[in-house]
Amino acid sequence: MSFEDKARRNILRFRMFSVYHTRMSQYNHGDDTIRRFIWVYDSENKREVLFEEMDAFTPGRKFYEYLIFSKENIMYTFDLRTHECSKSTPRRPWRDFGIPNNATFENEYTIGGPGEAFLAQEWSDRIPFRSSERWIGVFTLNECYPVREVIIANENVTETTTTNFYDTVMGIPNPNDFIPPRECMNATYAKDIPHLPAVLRR
Repeated sequence: MSFEDKARRNILRFRMFSVYHTRMSQYNHGDDTIRRFIWVYDSENKREVLFEEMDAFTPGRKFYEYLIFSKENIMYTFDLRTHECSKSTPRRPWRDFGIPNNATFENEYTIGGPGEAFLAQEWSDRIPFRSSERWIGVFTLNECYPVREVIIANENVTETTTTNFYDTVMGIPNPNDFIPPRECMNATYAKDIPHLPAVLRR
């Protein structure tokens, strides 16, 4: 590995997003379902919101909006069909999204083909003496845009979730996204959070 390659990998590792807006599709390998979200992420203020994109072809299915304010230690879960809102504590402490400091470099490759392609790097949490990875992340080389994330829960492939990211833009196009629905002002605490997306469990 050349010095330039090592330097490029180290630069990518520490180039993390702080504020952005992206769409994502999440495939749950266990129950064979796909969910689509709009994700607004703000690490500067330790807050994030996910809007599940409603699908007219799945009658009876529930869709949610999740608002997480880690500084206040509050999470709102809003049912987009019934407009019911519950309040709880976040599932985990705030964790910046990106390449962890202790991540293992796996590969660098081109996505696409001649005339329409970009370079990406793949990282994982692979460590010696463990049978397999539990996390794999793919990011674009130049700007560290997220491309794909794979989470393997309990080292069980059947509990794997694969998330693909697309339509990413820097900044927050609509600051009002972080204003909770009015129904959440009188929300009661709930112990269980329904159908929590994988990106909030990582």
